[in-house]
Amino acid sequence: MAKPKEKGASRKGGRKISREELQSATRAFSQKNLLLFLVALIVIIIGHVSLGMGSITFAPVCLVLGYCILVPLAIII
Repeated sequence: MAKPKEKGASRKGGRKISREELQSATRAFSQKNLLLFLVALIVIIIGHVSLGMGSITFAPVCLVLGYCILVPLAIII
């Protein structure tokens, strides 16, 4: 018969998340990260709009900049 789950167990194995771990996880994405994500989103939208208008040089540059540089940079920083 299976054991009943303990109250407060938030991870596999019954390990509880400490307050320090929770605070470090919430601090992982600061305003700088969110601002960089917003800039990346705007650049990607501009790239898709210009691609729809027929641009074959500006659109790929915007899309590569947004997807390959700005989004990973926003995650890393």
